[in-house]
Amino acid sequence: MNPKIEKITDEIERVKAKIAQLQELLPGLERKKTDLENTEIVRAVRSANVAPSDIASFIGTIKSVRYDSRANDAQGTLPSDPGTDAMPGNRQEDSHNEHE
Repeated sequence: MNPKIEKITDEIERVKAKIAQLQELLPGLERKKTDLENTEIVRAVRSANVAPSDIASFIGTIKSVRYDSRANDAQGTLPSDPGTDAMPGNRQEDSHNEHE
């Protein structure tokens, strides 16, 4: 066989082996990252000294605001009370001032 083809074939095999090795490593790294993120979240929540029910309510509010914001973005409309939206640039007067 042509030596150049053999060289490239060998290179392909080495690259495939390296890819397989890295694919085995990736799930463990992703688990470690998730564990560290979860630890950081727990630490932040505990340091806030907030009741679990208050945290659940807060998270529900955030989800609701994010959902409403996405729905409004998809429709190209603003919320009925723009002052209640905590996202900067989503209030009518903010978007108007950006264009001046």
